[in-house]
Amino acid sequence: MDFDIQTWVSVAAFMGGGLSMGLGAMGAAIGEGYTAAKANAVMLRNPEMGGDIFKTMLVGQAIAESASIFALVVAIILLFTHFESGSLLTISALLGAGLSMGFSAIGSGVGSGFPSAEACEGIARQPETIRNVTNVMLIGQAVTQTPATLGLLISCILIFKEFPATDSVVSAAALLGSGLCMGLGAIGPGIGEGLASSGGVKWVARNQTYTANITRLMLIGMAVAESTAIYSLVVALLLIFVV
Repeated sequence: MDFDIQTWVSVAAFMGGGLSMGLGAMGAAIGEGYTAAKANAVMLRNPEMGGDIFKTMLVGQAIAESASIFALVVAIILLFTHFESGSLLTISALLGAGLSMGFSAIGSGVGSGFPSAEACEGIARQPETIRNVTNVMLIGQAVTQTPATLGLLISCILIFKEFPATDSVVSAAALLGSGLCMGLGAIGPGIGEGLASSGGVKWVARNQTYTANITRLMLIGMAVAESTAIYSLVVALLLIFVV
């Protein structure tokens, strides 16, 4: 059975959408489940703070969900956009877009669950620290979402950039490699930043007197962990615009 190039473009768009959402759902589900498990455990330690623990859990889970929402947006774009220009480059770009968003959402989804879990435990241990603990949790989770945001950026470039009508295998491989580079390169930073932010939340709950110092150290550590995602972004952009 013969297929024209436009059929293969549609196949690539559907596969990219499936990969984006399928991979993108993994990390957030793990992170949110870890937060819920910790909230259930610590609520028995301090039942009087059950309402605040519950609210903190929901806020933390909502932020952890952001990465999978990015993946959902990319999947919907790929599924319902009609791509008129058909070439091997378009096929590779659409597959790369799904891989970039799907893989990058894993690290941020998992990582965002760590600080929210520690926030629930910190509130149960030291109820008077709830304000500082929540603030540090939100800052840490916001930074942890950065790798997924970079994955979304590369996905959007691959989807909406106009590519020349050529069947160059080398150029097609570069576009597919761009998506893989950004997607895989964002997994580690997302998890690492989540671990750093969970440490910040944990120790603010133990001694909120040093909240400013702990937050500053946490952000520096997260910035260093983020550098590897920036390297992946640079290489991904080079593969799209230079190679």
